[in-house]
Amino acid sequence: MIVSRKILIIAPFAFGYTKHIQDVLNAKSGVEATILYLDKPGFKYKGLVHKIQNFVSKLFGKNLKKTFVFDRIKAEVLKLEKQHDIFIIRPDVLDDATLEFLKSRAHNFIAYYWDSTRRFPRKTQIVNYFDIIYSYDKQDVEQYGFNTLTNYIFAENTSKDYDYLFFNISTNDHRFPLIENLAGYLKQNDWSYNIKVYNGTPFEVKHVEPITEQLSITEVEKLILKSKIIVEIQRNDQIGLSFRIFEALGYRKKLITTNTDVVNYDFYNPQNILVIDENNIEIPEDFVTSPYVDIDETILDKYRLENWVKPIFNLQ
Repeated sequence: MIVSRKILIIAPFAFGYTKHIQDVLNAKSGVEATILYLDKPGFKYKGLVHKIQNFVSKLFGKNLKKTFVFDRIKAEVLKLEKQHDIFIIRPDVLDDATLEFLKSRAHNFIAYYWDSTRRFPRKTQIVNYFDIIYSYDKQDVEQYGFNTLTNYIFAENTSKDYDYLFFNISTNDHRFPLIENLAGYLKQNDWSYNIKVYNGTPFEVKHVEPITEQLSITEVEKLILKSKIIVEIQRNDQIGLSFRIFEALGYRKKLITTNTDVVNYDFYNPQNILVIDENNIEIPEDFVTSPYVDIDETILDKYRLENWVKPIFNLQ
């Protein structure tokens, strides 16, 4: 294969979500895509003395962990030829010097803001480094002039069999009280569910299953496939569509969400998607018992990763 387009992806590992981007790009003729993870391999202390050195360095404004990441990224990029495109997710975790270096190693320097600027304010400070910035957060798009880009469908399964009705997996954050209340509501209605909440250490719960180890994207996929309805609780500091919504589309699952904006998208069907009020949870029984309605293939095609990459990298 004659390579006419070299693309470097720099991104969090994110349980494997970002690896799909590389795979899809490499399946296209003339494209050679490489991926570097911001958080893999991980930083390891060499011993107690090293830990102490890092603690002291933080007092003087230097973090050895971050420096390790910056140096590793630079070293790996120097092994590559100059890229046609460098596409970076979560660029705010890198310092200005590293961003300047990366910009010099590509003809096009592209960012995808996976999270809102309200959650990570540094994003507003690095705008000038990029030739183009994409964001799925509508408020950021309107305020800063970013280009709109939703998340994507990365896997599909048309089976409509299920072992339990509701599924959700999340971390123990500000959403936890609502998830607990929702699980209690499901239990009162005698509806089966599998709701897991991750925390690094054991913690007290009433209605959900606590887990202390993060699950891989493959493990989560297996759990989703056993459900009929995916539950998605939107973060308070983001306005956009999470991967849970695109997993529901790809796996042909119904969706319950607190994201009120979802009704404005072309794939919305009230028989498939129910928006709930977090202060007054009400789930009609007919929503739970009615079948999933298939979405038109032309609509799904817009959100499939194979087409998602085309406008970003100007591919056919």
